[in-house]
Amino acid sequence: MSCEAPLVCDGRRPEGLCSDGAVAKGTPVLGALFAKMAHLEAASVPAFERLAEELAGHGAPEHLVRAARRSAKDEVRHAEAMESLARRHGAPMPELQVQPFQPRSLEALAIENAVEGCVRETYGALLAGWQARSAEDAQVRESLGTIAPDELRHAELSLAIDAWAMEQLSPEARERVNAARREAWRQLEQDASASHLPDEVVRLSGLPSADVASRLVRALASELMPGALA
Repeated sequence: MSCEAPLVCDGRRPEGLCSDGAVAKGTPVLGALFAKMAHLEAASVPAFERLAEELAGHGAPEHLVRAARRSAKDEVRHAEAMESLARRHGAPMPELQVQPFQPRSLEALAIENAVEGCVRETYGALLAGWQARSAEDAQVRESLGTIAPDELRHAELSLAIDAWAMEQLSPEARERVNAARREAWRQLEQDASASHLPDEVVRLSGLPSADVASRLVRALASELMPGALA
């Protein structure tokens, strides 16, 4: 059984992420899938911790800073839950490697938030809810049923940060943020269309087929950024 380019959006990828969540060749496909999900959830912990520090440094409202810190704690639990599923299906937890963070501008923060939060993590929240309803594996449904509300809250945080940050930026900077956002939607649609999993993995994991995933991306993009995929 082989797995070709699964689309996994569980978590906010931090700048400087060096590891890819891959496991040894021959690892069961379902285990490898959950290992990749666990890796992304684990990577989200430093991503949110950094985000909280940066928001505070840029003078963001305190409720956004607190929400980012809470999200980091959520991701610790999510990574543990996905690691448990990975090990149950024969895969180890991949090593996480993230380069030391460097100071960056509010525009750089806003671009990352638009791509990783408003696009990828928001789609990830949709996927988590989909898996919680669709997975034939009861433990997957239970784990994702717990994770999905948190991921929805993280997506809402991304949109709130976006609204605040865009007010602080110049018109030229806002256009650069939106250009990155549009490109992220296009890339996500391409990734969704190319995401192919064996039928058994689709059933057990609850992930949508490539065709359904592509339609979900287009529907979400039409709501959040009309015209991005026109």
